[in-house]
Order: sequence, then C-alpha cells, then structure tokens
Amino acid sequence: MQRRIMIGAFVLLALLFVLATAHRNGGRADLSHPGGFVGWLGHRFGGTPDADRADLSAPCLVQDKLEVHDGTCTVKVAKSGTGQRNVRLHSDSAVAVQAPAPGKDTLVRSDVDAGATVSVAVSGDGADIDVICAGERTCTLTLVKGG
Repeated sequence: MQRRIMIGAFVLLALLFVLATAHRNGGRADLSHPGGFVGWLGHRFGGTPDADRADLSAPCLVQDKLEVHDGTCTVKVAKSGTGQRNVRLHSDSAVAVQAPAPGKDTLVRSDVDAGATVSVAVSGDGADIDVICAGERTCTLTLVKGG
C-alpha cells in the first residue's frame, strides 16, 4: 500500500513539473528553464550561480572593479558549461547596463541608480555586457558575489 502511494506521489510531481513548465512557455515545454512552482523551488533552494571572475574580461576591469571613463566599457562573459549565470554589479553612480536576454535575440537595457546593484543574467553561451557611463566622469562598479 505504501509503495503505491509513493509511486502515485512521484507521478503527480512529474505531472506538475511538466504542466508548470509548459504553462510558463505558452504551451511549449522547455525543461531547461522551468517556471511556475518548479522555478520558484529552484530559486528558493538553488538559485542561479554567479559567474566566475575568471570568465569575465574587459579593458576597464581591474580585480573586482570596473572603472568606466566617460563612455562605454564592454565586459565579455566567456562560455561556460554551467548554464545560466548572473553577473551582479554594484554601482557608485547612475549608469546604464545592457546585454542580450539569455537565449533570446533581444537586447535588454537597465538604468541603474547610484548605490544600486544590478543583476545581469547570462546564458551558458556567454555574452557581452555594455556598461555606459555618460558625461565627463568616471563610474566605478564593483562585482558582487554570493548572497
């Protein structure tokens, strides 16, 4: 009897997983990026990891700081077998950050206020993140890891 209950519970969980995934993507199942209840569980108990510092390169990147002087600096995030990652930046001044949405051909731009932290999602294929510092000034951003 207990065995049948356990099997029924596993079947129900599998069914809920497929339904939650299909519902999130307009009826198309995409098991690599689950949403709904399953996505909530993933973010609650696992979350998306931060990109390794070794995967980041830019002419304005020194250790864990970006120093952008009156213009744009492009941070290149290398390919990785770990899948989607986050690059989190804490800015000391107002800047704009733009990057392609993971798995899409859409460019996403965010205006970041001074003292705020922005999280940029990057797919396993890597991406270029543009940090735009307008005006005759220097903008400093710090890489944020963990938490």
